[in-house]
Amino acid sequence: MLTVDEVWALIDREVSVLPAESVPLESALGRRLAEDVSADTDIPAFSRSAIDGFALASDSQPGRFRIVGEVRPGMPASPPPRSGEALKIFTGSALPESGVALVMLEDTVTEGDEVVVSVAGTTRLVRSRASQSRAGDVLLSAGASMGPGAMALLASVGQARPLVSPVITTTHFSSGSELVPVSETPGAGCIRDSNSPLVAALLAEAGAELLHHARGSESVDEAVSVLEPLKADLLLISGGASVGAYDGTGEILRRLGFVIHCARVKSRPGKPLIFAARGAQIAFGLPGNPLSHFVCFHLFVRRAIDRLSGFTPRKFLSVRLSGTPPAPDPRETWWPARVRGEAGNLVAVALPWRDSSDLTGLPEANALLRIGSAGINGLVDALLFGSLES
Repeated sequence: MLTVDEVWALIDREVSVLPAESVPLESALGRRLAEDVSADTDIPAFSRSAIDGFALASDSQPGRFRIVGEVRPGMPASPPPRSGEALKIFTGSALPESGVALVMLEDTVTEGDEVVVSVAGTTRLVRSRASQSRAGDVLLSAGASMGPGAMALLASVGQARPLVSPVITTTHFSSGSELVPVSETPGAGCIRDSNSPLVAALLAEAGAELLHHARGSESVDEAVSVLEPLKADLLLISGGASVGAYDGTGEILRRLGFVIHCARVKSRPGKPLIFAARGAQIAFGLPGNPLSHFVCFHLFVRRAIDRLSGFTPRKFLSVRLSGTPPAPDPRETWWPARVRGEAGNLVAVALPWRDSSDLTGLPEANALLRIGSAGINGLVDALLFGSLES
């Protein structure tokens, strides 16, 4: 039986980064850049006004000036005004490279074709050419996350199809004769399939795409016939990962051509975890209980998705536990918790956990606490996966 750290090392060794792809900019949200992006021109590409107001000769003082024209955004820059002259300008209007000072509209009074200026002009209101960066400067490095700000920056330098990390495609098969759709009322001995929406939500949160989903019995033949034609980067099989008479996930994966690298992990919950590979394709057999699903996804499946995408796996944070600590166990325990910021510290509250089928604590969970066999002494490591409240 492997430890959690040994399974992580196994995933890191067996999972290779998939090729990057060029996508429309609007499809890049949440991905990572696969190459450096540089400025295609100076930024700004020309000197321009930061305000609505007037452009004067650079040495102008308060006084009366004759308005000799205006420059609107989208027009080329006019020559600098001569002494006693003013150009009406607007935010973003192009300006000559030198020889002008600006005054805000609020510091002027217009009287016919003249303007009375109450302050001296200043160059502080000019956004000078290349004041932000020069052509060729690297604006975003490979590995940068594509959030809204990054997308706006790429748009500003004409990156209509950036090269980014791939979206990991996934197939999910949920096994169990006792499972019924969420919309149905379970009969005797049956339960609603909560793992399928759980997995779908976790995949979406990780930026992966669920291409195929199917539900079936414990029949190995049925599962193989369903899964054989389906192609995806990642295969997840819910249930059947243990060693019982009807636990056939290992046989399903072997018949599909996967090499099984791990069949059990020294973890609570989540002991019957299967990790397998077939070339570049990765597969996991997840234990059937929903809490085990939740923990194994965050510990192992998310790490594989990050590795396939070229992301760095998430790091642990040190948190202080509030309230009674969870009891230690011979196996390393991963306890759902709610972490919040409090007076400059990270504080965790362990959530209720009666058994591996207990979902009641998960809606509040944004972290897993790593509880060793000796229990907690002071700070504890936490794997954060949700928003951090304060």
